[in-house]
Amino acid sequence: MNLKLREWIFTIGAFIIALYLYSLFSYFGIKEFLKENLLTDYFDSGVWHIEVILGGLFLGVLFILVNKLAEHRSIRKKGYGFNILFKSILHFVALFLVCFLIYHGFKYFGLINQNQIDGFKELLSANFLLSGLLYYSSIILIMNFILHINKKIGPGSMMNLLTGKYYHPKSEDLIFLFLDLKGSTALAEKLGHNLYSRLIKECIHELTPIIVKHQASVYQYVGDEVVLYWKQRDGLSRMRCVRTFFDFIDALKRRERGFISRYGELPTFKAGMDFGTVTATEIGDIKRDIAFHGDVLNTASRLEKKCNDYNERLIISQNLVDKIPSNGTYNYTFLSDLPLKGKSESLSFYGVNPN
Repeated sequence: MNLKLREWIFTIGAFIIALYLYSLFSYFGIKEFLKENLLTDYFDSGVWHIEVILGGLFLGVLFILVNKLAEHRSIRKKGYGFNILFKSILHFVALFLVCFLIYHGFKYFGLINQNQIDGFKELLSANFLLSGLLYYSSIILIMNFILHINKKIGPGSMMNLLTGKYYHPKSEDLIFLFLDLKGSTALAEKLGHNLYSRLIKECIHELTPIIVKHQASVYQYVGDEVVLYWKQRDGLSRMRCVRTFFDFIDALKRRERGFISRYGELPTFKAGMDFGTVTATEIGDIKRDIAFHGDVLNTASRLEKKCNDYNERLIISQNLVDKIPSNGTYNYTFLSDLPLKGKSESLSFYGVNPN
């Protein structure tokens, strides 16, 4: 199941559960103290279950659509606090507009009459509306907070930590991509630390939508280096692991004029990639994280450093070449053999370029 589908299911499910909880808190906790009226008849009928599910579906879809609209580059560059507050306010504006349009649409087409409207007004007291508004505000803020924390930790990583999936070491077949800025030392000296940091941050912002598009996971940001990984099936499907690098290069190229005006040149990246079995496990009590151990990481890192020697942008191992489906999109050129540390055998590696 891809990350976007999981996010949709989580969001809609969370809103349905939230509406159920509101119904339980606002009615069932005090139902013994209420006299018989339209409200008690309504809850006893069971119709509210359907309305809660439909309401949760509506609010969940609205929440996701508003969040997608708010994922603009200028907003993503702001802090977490600003993002959470901005999106929450935007949700209230969107909800008000949608409810306004639905109400007047129903009224215009004669789907509700004045007697029904007056009946709703009698049931919906100011206190009832205020309690619903406060509850909805809390849910919106909590949902945005959870989604931002999930992004910070890494999509999927938060659930793995909560469920303890890697509490005990576990072996997995993964593809690792080590992505590094070329000529970083000279560039840092030329720009100075502050401007250089802004350059790296801007490059990462360009990389982020590509990471999401190709379903990669971020393992580490180390200085000007980014380490991505995929499960075998996800990375090989549609050649996502290779396309990620070249889509990133294309994204930087499209913004070449802006980079040159701000930093004096277009940043260029090089990358190394390998596939194999690693051991994943939780480490640390403070700032708990999931760590990977294995030769794959060492090999991918060494291949990335070989790019300068062979004047290549992307170098991948024989392990990965054997797995990638050949559809003519990319050309793989044999370069040399890489001696493996602590082992007698060596590993062939290839330069990759689009055809």
